[in-house]
Amino acid sequence: MQGATHRWSSRSGNGIARVGPPLETKIATLRRRCAIHSLRWLSWRTVPQAPIPNRAVVVFTRAPEAGRVKTRLARELGEATALAAHRELGALVLSAAAGLADCEVVVAYTPADREELVRAWLGGARHYEPQADGDLGTRMLAAITDRFAAGAGRVLLIGTDCPAVGADLLEAAFRELDRADAVLGPSVDGGYYLIGMTSPIPGLFRDIPWSTPMTLSVTLDRAAAAGVTVALLEERRDVDTAADWAAWRATRGAPAGGD
Repeated sequence: MQGATHRWSSRSGNGIARVGPPLETKIATLRRRCAIHSLRWLSWRTVPQAPIPNRAVVVFTRAPEAGRVKTRLARELGEATALAAHRELGALVLSAAAGLADCEVVVAYTPADREELVRAWLGGARHYEPQADGDLGTRMLAAITDRFAAGAGRVLLIGTDCPAVGADLLEAAFRELDRADAVLGPSVDGGYYLIGMTSPIPGLFRDIPWSTPMTLSVTLDRAAAAGVTVALLEERRDVDTAADWAAWRATRGAPAGGD
């Protein structure tokens, strides 16, 4: 009947009829529920996702354990001072990297089973990844390649031996990658404290005389042979020896110390 209100009923076991809500009320309720679910779905679909940073800095370091870090410094000043130096320098470098905007910071550590120790040192709100197996070049290349695979367009890798690496220097390194394939930060001892690139360049990491006065020059020769353009940053001094440590501490008005 036109204009009638439809109701439903059923009989219970005792023969008493139970009258339910009008059919129109049920339909309206279902429509409201569908509308709510649709809004929730649209809200989920339209929530803006945080963009993946186009830049990444890999902080390459070793877990802070006495006798396993800064061995050259330890021979001169003792293991306790060497460990304290390692901890101080690493925290400074990470702080510089963390000061960059729109940049992923990854701590690549070794040994692989020391993540908890490294987190306790550098803070839990970081991205930590164990270094790959192999020599230094293999491990560095793997860490850089992983960041490109994760979506970065430019990647820097820095160690924790050079405390004079600040956020401004890291920004300068990224700017250099706007005009060059790679960037290197020369260190006074013939190596480098920073390397960066716009894509993985395996030739810069293979068969390099690591930790020698020839490290930088051989790397530059490999780049030239491969047609890779390289920009150089300002020279900096790593802290590897007692003299290096004393010079750095002097800039901060602190004694070099020793065990």
